[in-house]
Amino acid sequence: MRRPTFEGWITKELRYLSGGSSLNLRKLTALSQDSLPRLVEPLLLYAIQTGKVDALLSFVWREEIRASYSNALAILGDCSDLGTLALSDSNSVVLPREYGKYLTSYRTAYNKPETDAESKRMRWERSRDLQLKKGVSNAAIYNALGLNPGNVNAYMKHGALDKVSLQNSTAIMKYLYALD
Repeated sequence: MRRPTFEGWITKELRYLSGGSSLNLRKLTALSQDSLPRLVEPLLLYAIQTGKVDALLSFVWREEIRASYSNALAILGDCSDLGTLALSDSNSVVLPREYGKYLTSYRTAYNKPETDAESKRMRWERSRDLQLKKGVSNAAIYNALGLNPGNVNAYMKHGALDKVSLQNSTAIMKYLYALD
């Protein structure tokens, strides 16, 4: 699984939140001030990351949004790499909660491969315990679930976490729990 860049991730968030595919700063700023206030914070983060802060500020006409942007920009200073800021353990920059939650969400998306691997490892341990306790063969598991025999054998016997998806490791564990 590829890790997202901050710019790619915030772009995807903007498209999702706006319900469209346009990244036209003028249109997005108008939407944020009229009908979609949830765009305000990610729009500033996008502008900072792409170097379009001056353009964004030129489109803002609501004073409360301009004040929010000024406050966040004062805290961030000349930080232009929000991805690095989001991934750092430093608490030197304390953004308002509305902005900070996007940095936290990015960090979560960035760390997803490790989180998924840990989840699969925990599922494998539990599945292996249940399999030994209940005396279920690997063949019974892959036949019941319609999974690839080689992948299930490698996963169950040797803990080869890369052989099954998180979804399949969950299915194996649920299947073993359901057995009497």
